[in-house]
Amino acid sequence: MRAVSRYLKALLILSLLVAPARGQAQTQPGRKPSVADGGPLTLGPTSVASAPTQSGGGTFSLEGAIGQSSATVTGGTFVLQGALGMPLGGESSGGAFTVKGDSLAAPLATFVKAVVRAGASPAVQNSSAAYTVTFTAPVTGVDATDFQLTTAGLTGAGVTDVTGSGTTYNVVVNTGTPTSAGATLRLDVADDDTVKDSANAPLGGAGAGNGNYTSGEVYAVSSLAARANDAAAAEPASGSTQMLFAVTLDNPAPAGGLSLGYATADGTAAGGGSCGGATDYVTTGGTLNFAEGQRLKTVAVTVCADGSASEAGETLLLNISGASPGGIADAQAVGTITQGTTQGTLLISELRTSGPGGAGDDFVELYNNTDSEIDISGYGLFKTGADCSAPPVLAAAVPGAPGSNTTKLKARGHYLLTGSEYSLAHYGGTDAARGDQALSSDLDTDANVGLFPTGDVNLLSTAARLDAVGFGANTGGTCDLLREGPTLPSIAAAPATEHAFFRKLCDFAGVCTTAGNPKDTGDNSADFTFADTQATAVAGVPTKLGAPGPENLSSPVRMDNKGLVVELLDRAVASAAPPNRTRTLGMGDPNTSMFGSMTVRRRVVNNTGSDVSRLRFRIIELTTKETAPGAADLRALTPSPFVDESVFPVNDAGTCLASNGVATTPCTVTVKPTALEEPPAQTSGGGLNSTLSAVTVSLGSKLESGKSINVSFKLGVMTTGTFRFLIIVEALP
Repeated sequence: MRAVSRYLKALLILSLLVAPARGQAQTQPGRKPSVADGGPLTLGPTSVASAPTQSGGGTFSLEGAIGQSSATVTGGTFVLQGALGMPLGGESSGGAFTVKGDSLAAPLATFVKAVVRAGASPAVQNSSAAYTVTFTAPVTGVDATDFQLTTAGLTGAGVTDVTGSGTTYNVVVNTGTPTSAGATLRLDVADDDTVKDSANAPLGGAGAGNGNYTSGEVYAVSSLAARANDAAAAEPASGSTQMLFAVTLDNPAPAGGLSLGYATADGTAAGGGSCGGATDYVTTGGTLNFAEGQRLKTVAVTVCADGSASEAGETLLLNISGASPGGIADAQAVGTITQGTTQGTLLISELRTSGPGGAGDDFVELYNNTDSEIDISGYGLFKTGADCSAPPVLAAAVPGAPGSNTTKLKARGHYLLTGSEYSLAHYGGTDAARGDQALSSDLDTDANVGLFPTGDVNLLSTAARLDAVGFGANTGGTCDLLREGPTLPSIAAAPATEHAFFRKLCDFAGVCTTAGNPKDTGDNSADFTFADTQATAVAGVPTKLGAPGPENLSSPVRMDNKGLVVELLDRAVASAAPPNRTRTLGMGDPNTSMFGSMTVRRRVVNNTGSDVSRLRFRIIELTTKETAPGAADLRALTPSPFVDESVFPVNDAGTCLASNGVATTPCTVTVKPTALEEPPAQTSGGGLNSTLSAVTVSLGSKLESGKSINVSFKLGVMTTGTFRFLIIVEALP
């Protein structure tokens, strides 16, 4: 009987080990297990933080909690010491084991759970940025004193508003003004025991500072400062013109845009409501609104002709204020009304925005319009953006910091910027016209371009503008920064022609009005001309036969006004008489010399003081295809065969002396032919801006100082009539 009793008792214990006792709840995370009325009590790994009640007798099993090994005590002594730093749990000394609920976990304090940005980073200066702050339990007493900002490179940032309740609060801050690049701010919680939970316990528990939070998300803060840039305009002889001020932002306007006020004020110039009398300009004012992403807006001020031609330059002011959001970097710009137009020192002398190689077959040629070397380091070439509301786009930045002398342009020299599909590198010889620098962004067809002494779009102004060329309908807004006067005609209808726009080097009106130097009157339509190798008919574009002639740092420069003297081959006879000019009759090539040819002969004397290693002649005026009625149509040609001429008789003692060292007349002299420089191929013959090379002058065969060379130019005759053929001489030492 006793054995049966022991068996039943063991069976009862076994059944209790397999299933919970009646009325016993399963242990779950965060909840107290029920009382086991005898038998085992199991605490799983997640139940340690729960406060169990008591187990009365039987077997007590503690399964490994947070890495603890399991322990089972059946009788004897069991000691449970504080898990995870909790106080001593209790002791069993045989038989029953008691664990009290408050011996395993003290009450938890309330803390900051997270501080996250409620908006996109970067934020902009002097604007609002928001944070969302969440706590682990509902709290009260939250106000601006419970927060502080940790900043870098900022001044003036601060908390401006706090709203919310329970576990979630919204905090708004003013971003302040950046004082350096890389400005940032972070919202921190500063525990001063004024924030309390529902049990009136302070944040983090009793004691200031133990609830601090410094791990929130960071806003980068971008500068957003407006600047009014200086302007300049020549006073018109009559009527009025526009002075264009640029107002720029140092970063694009944010979502929601930016607005600011502007108004003109008198300097030495007198403003008025309209032109007339002594009014120098028409006063204006209003609001500029920058849409999201915009960086540049313009303010046009009407400048009046006041009839005082002898007065000095005058000034007016443009003031800006109240940028919202953002700030003001330069609140006042000076506009200068000049008297007359001054030629630029650095010009865009030739360009095209596309070509037969594709949209990237473009180039821009710069020209030093002075007799001194110029440092062009850091200069920027800008093109129009997506439209005339968009800021100009930097197409090329000349290497070097401004003023560093990294990139220098010699007197009367050229600097060539070329596109990704530029096709004229071998014009005049292998790599003779390669680009000095690639455009960082190809020019769009008919894109306006402007040259400035900076690559920073924020500093663009008409006062600083060195030169600009506009096309077609690209007028108004920011496009006006990149043009001078009326624009050039659009070439969009025939972008693949072998063409160029170049400054007039003669602009014939009885004589060459520009004397062989690029024309610059501040009027694109008057200063430039168009030519292509086939005299292509393009709607709206005056048709002229000619060729692009891009020049770079290594190209010859004009020297006929610097000691390379061009004389008649025989000064003893008239310029129209042989041997200075001869006419060959009879039908020639139907594309270039339908009515024969004409040969012009000259003697070039080197009085420069240096030897010449390259010699060529640029056509600056020629009556050619599509000329006026009664004018001849001439084409510059390479003679075939390309051989020297023996010319007799020559009665010029100077020419005879140069030829044989003895001034005996008449004499026979040798005349060297010149060749039409290609590419581009000029199957219709050469025209305006085409060049002819004295190929016998080279590094290995220089034209020595004090010596001369006799040269000839062959011109095909397509129609007869009066003609003009004018050249300048370009050379290299």
